[in-house]
Amino acid sequence: MYGNVLLGPTAEDLDDKRATGSTAEGLAALRAQGARILPALLDEEVTAVYAGLRAATEHEDYRITAHPDAGQVTVGGIRSTGLTASLAIAAHVTALLAEETGLDLGPARPLEPVAMRDLRPAAARIAADPEYGVLVCHCERVSRGDIRDALAGPIPPRTPEGLRRRTRARAGRCQGTHCGPEVRALLAETTAVAAPPGKAGPV
Repeated sequence: MYGNVLLGPTAEDLDDKRATGSTAEGLAALRAQGARILPALLDEEVTAVYAGLRAATEHEDYRITAHPDAGQVTVGGIRSTGLTASLAIAAHVTALLAEETGLDLGPARPLEPVAMRDLRPAAARIAADPEYGVLVCHCERVSRGDIRDALAGPIPPRTPEGLRRRTRARAGRCQGTHCGPEVRALLAETTAVAAPPGKAGPV
């Protein structure tokens, strides 16, 4: 993913909804399974470990219910198959909103094309704006221009994590060891300017 090797995930049924920790046993199991496919993985350094909870319930099927009085549809219990079923789930939820809640969906329109951000700085782009040539996150090739654009976007990030999700700054091999301070400074500078007088910036 984005030029990095991602190994996983694990899947364990847990009762604690706050259990987002990783374990040495889980990491060892992933490395052992990965080594069966690519033995050279065991020679690579693990730079990041991610953990989270899936929206699973005690039921095997999805839990999708329309609530006409509230004008909404609740969607839960979406296990791993939700990735490939996401478009069908969206179509089903949209139909429920129209049929059960009376929502006017308006005319259909084609979806905007989705493209992965080009991690290679383009010479023409840098010539037009030198900020694109100043790398902040060297691991993921994120420039000051990229960060500036994300901070000025229609839904600007409010935290370093939000900025990471939009630009991948701090998501590379060093995990923000090198670029973290500058990323946080750029974010703080922008949010301080955007904050109303007498109020702190968003967090």
